[in-house]
Amino acid sequence: MTTNWGFDLLLDHTEDGYRATVQNSPAGQAARFFDLPFRLREQHVAVQRLLVNPDDDAQERNAQFALARELGGKLFDSLFAGPILALWQESWRRAYAARHVLRVRLGLSDVPELNALPWEYLYDDTRDEFLGLSVHTPLVRYQPLAHIIRPLPVEPPLRVLVVMAGPAGYPPLPVGRDWRNLIDTVDFLAADGRMTFERLARPTLLDLQRRLRQQQFHIVHFIGFAIRDAQSGEDVVLFEDEMGNGRTVSGQHLGQLLSDHYSVRLAILSVRNAVRTDGVDPAAYASEQLVRRGVPAAVYQPSKLRARPSLAFVHEFYAALAAFRPVDVAMADARRAIQLEEAGADWGLPRLVSRVPEGQLFERYAPPPPAPKPRLYMRSVLNQDK
Repeated sequence: MTTNWGFDLLLDHTEDGYRATVQNSPAGQAARFFDLPFRLREQHVAVQRLLVNPDDDAQERNAQFALARELGGKLFDSLFAGPILALWQESWRRAYAARHVLRVRLGLSDVPELNALPWEYLYDDTRDEFLGLSVHTPLVRYQPLAHIIRPLPVEPPLRVLVVMAGPAGYPPLPVGRDWRNLIDTVDFLAADGRMTFERLARPTLLDLQRRLRQQQFHIVHFIGFAIRDAQSGEDVVLFEDEMGNGRTVSGQHLGQLLSDHYSVRLAILSVRNAVRTDGVDPAAYASEQLVRRGVPAAVYQPSKLRARPSLAFVHEFYAALAAFRPVDVAMADARRAIQLEEAGADWGLPRLVSRVPEGQLFERYAPPPPAPKPRLYMRSVLNQDK
């Protein structure tokens, strides 16, 4: 019997209140009702404190880290109690004994107040560890769908298409500088033949569709703005139209376009100067819509990250993917890179949404073994004198 090394925790809202259900784990199943650890206003204030940029003030960054631990501890204690805590501790013990990764797959249904909570800061006080910072317990916002997505066999290099949109009427986007910084950060992957990066010539939706038809790409990386559309009320990202003006594109629309291309397994949304709604960047919601529409995985990289930790995140994340590591483990590596680059709590701001249970988006292509050569049988004929 194969052991399931995932801890699948579904959170939903019923007539009786909020419910947490362990659907699968190495130690079994369980369910319990729980209360949110703080009121909406308290949550908003705490998250806003995490978003304050303390520049190079070490004391303030230490205070942010302590706040993240307090916030994450309350979130953890609200879910991991009673039978669920017992399952967690036994599952972790079994995974550790087997030297296996215990994936924390967090299903949030479609409850806005649950989606808005910063689950990336879940903190286990008994082990003094943030779940999302450990490669042994990588955390993902999981959206299970009916069919299983198998890893895509790829013969290196992995191909990344970068879309950089700075439409007129919005704050200037330093496209040239951002592109140079990105390339300088990942050039070692291109030099090794592990990953290539191409910038879309014109950041329009039509040009993106055309380029994806012309060439097989594995990752689409969007760098630009995200807003809440005043007319539709949707959280959208901004492409450009043919005149260079902004064109709003919802996560559903973009997800449908990307999911039509089988090789695209990951979308990354790196937002700039986003207008926050309810304390959450619109791009965070858009990333969830991408996965709901069929993209296997999406990463939201927030505008809050400053340049150095943001590039450290990109460096480690792409390096891990180029080594064919699971995307949730790559995310844990990238979070630690942010923490090492800049103390504080910024490492918990990026999000990973996925519907790939084991996190394996790609696998190295292995050519089939050559067909065996047919054996030649020679029959000797003896000439006999008649």
